[in-house]
Amino acid sequence: MARLQTHAWQLLALLLAALLVWQSLARLGAERDAAQARTDLATDRQAAATAALHASERYRQREGAYRERLDFLARDTDLALARAAADADAARAAAGRLRGDLADYITAHRAAAQARAAAGQCAPDTAALDLLAELQRRADERAGALARIADDARHRGSACERAYDAGLALTSEARIPHVPRNPSRPAGDRHLPGLSTKPSTP
Repeated sequence: MARLQTHAWQLLALLLAALLVWQSLARLGAERDAAQARTDLATDRQAAATAALHASERYRQREGAYRERLDFLARDTDLALARAAADADAARAAAGRLRGDLADYITAHRAAAQARAAAGQCAPDTAALDLLAELQRRADERAGALARIADDARHRGSACERAYDAGLALTSEARIPHVPRNPSRPAGDRHLPGLSTKPSTP
């Protein structure tokens, strides 16, 4: 009987020792999994921070290039408008000279008509020439105004279109890079601290 009790106590001691060993191994595995999870999380955070920094720098460079492009378009539009205004001034000057020549012709024709009338000859009516001069003046002024409106709209519309194209290129080129997954672990290895990744034996 005493010998049987001794064997029972020895068996119980062995079971307790095996339980302690199993608990120690389980704890070591859980700590190892938790350390790996912390390492993976730190690696992912570092990769995300690096990607965000690169994206911020790329956006800054793109924004600077876009602003430079807009400044260039503004200067180019101002130059085009200045050239159009100079051309309009030249056209107005030419039209003024043409109206002056027409006025001189009308004055000379009216003087000749008055001279013939004084001599008792038949004098032509100058009302048609006066009407022609007035119509020419109004048509020329209206054409000049329409030309100025058309030039201004064309240059400003071209600048707006080019600015839109530059903005579209900026938004299409600026892409947030994909944050790479930690290569030290497979895609499906997303374990939680304290939980073993080994499959349980049924």
